[in-house]
Amino acid sequence: MPEDFLPQHNSFRLQVRSFVKQRLAPESSAWETKGRFPSSVLRHCAERGLITLDQERNAVVAEELPKCECLGLALTVFVQANLMAPMLNELGSAEQKKKLLPALLAGKRLGAMAVSEPASGSDFAALKTHAEAARRGWRLNGVKTYITNGAIADFFIVAAQTDRGEGVQGLSLFLVPARTKGVSVKPLANLGLAPAGAGTITFDNCELPADGLLGERRQGFGYVQSALNSERLFGGLACVSWAQHALAKTQRYLRARSAFGKTLNHFQVLRHQMAEMQTRLEAARRLNYSVFERWLLRQEVTKEICMIKLFSYQVAQDVIGSCLQMHGALGYTGDHWCSRYYRDARALTIAAGTPEIMKEMIAAYMRV
Repeated sequence: MPEDFLPQHNSFRLQVRSFVKQRLAPESSAWETKGRFPSSVLRHCAERGLITLDQERNAVVAEELPKCECLGLALTVFVQANLMAPMLNELGSAEQKKKLLPALLAGKRLGAMAVSEPASGSDFAALKTHAEAARRGWRLNGVKTYITNGAIADFFIVAAQTDRGEGVQGLSLFLVPARTKGVSVKPLANLGLAPAGAGTITFDNCELPADGLLGERRQGFGYVQSALNSERLFGGLACVSWAQHALAKTQRYLRARSAFGKTLNHFQVLRHQMAEMQTRLEAARRLNYSVFERWLLRQEVTKEICMIKLFSYQVAQDVIGSCLQMHGALGYTGDHWCSRYYRDARALTIAAGTPEIMKEMIAAYMRV
């Protein structure tokens, strides 16, 4: 147990760890095979405090939930707790919060953040989805894709242009129920993270009420940037813990597998690889902890969060790739945990900002 990180929540950490080990992990293989998990699982997670507005508890959940062996489920919970719930709580009107927030925190409603488009990911100024003022509110048109939980969500927070020709300054956010007329959803078959239900969402003359606007008009870019900071920060805690879990599983394998008359953990080349991976994980963990503490104090840490996305996510991806290599042909089999982890880990340096984008942002903050 990382007792130096949020020690005031160690009791909660042990409760989450027990729930993950006893209730979630035994079912994870079935969810991975089916590519989905029962909706009741989210309710069970919520009942045990895994979906909350408490940022410190969410950090504990970020470290413990990936050990359930179904990263698609973990990602879904993280989206609800660290993206959807805070945005609704901070930006929503009294009526919007009353309608959606209690149900989301209870695991009875599922939301998705719809920003990326077929021709635009990190380039927010190029987003083409637009919302025009209509007699009864707004008319929404456009396509969003690669949306985590997009195929299984009950509602979306959609970034759309309300003032064309103004780039990021013209972006606003809208709350759109998935069953709204003019909304169609197509599931995506991704390399990994199948239970997270990625999808493409099309809005075809979708009529929204005037109160469908979330937050203030033309403030969408700032809202999305703040949400990305949260996603990258909690994601850094999660991916390092996940990679640490993979490393521990690999260490047990090395102690049990024999070759040339001795177990693999006695071969120096493997021992040194393990030592190097543990060192990099510890460096990433300490970066995450330091930035998280400053973020809780409302300090400006966007540059450092970009460093987390650049460094911690890459370290986790590298460690998981090395774990597969150490398992040899066994790790390459399709139903082994290593291959599943490897497929899921490929998303770490793609989603929420690539390493190249993070380097540009860090350099900009450095005024290079």
